[in-house]
Amino acid sequence: MGVVTTARALGRLQYRLTRIPLDLFEGGVMPVFFDDGAPARLVFEWVLIECDNAAAVLFDDDSAAAHAQQLRQRSAAVRYARARRQRQILRDTDAAVLERHRALFRARHQQHTRGTE
Repeated sequence: MGVVTTARALGRLQYRLTRIPLDLFEGGVMPVFFDDGAPARLVFEWVLIECDNAAAVLFDDDSAAAHAQQLRQRSAAVRYARARRQRQILRDTDAAVLERHRALFRARHQQHTRGTE
């Protein structure tokens, strides 16, 4: 076993030990205080993804790479659902504004046609 292999193995071990409280926080605390689409939870997941990616590259850790991929897929699904929900809110808001403008136009048009009769 070379020096690089030993250093990577030691780094992998230290990262996995460091990851234990983060996993507990992610699985136990975050769901209690934040829903899936909460910005704080998405940021925390992004930090975990970046840490896992760094560990996968630095320590040649397949487990960290798989965890990063899993989190990335889950996070992408949540972000996509959140974006769709936000778009629907904007669409509903736009429709309501358009309907108010139409009602105002009709009222003005009726006033104008009554005035010319």
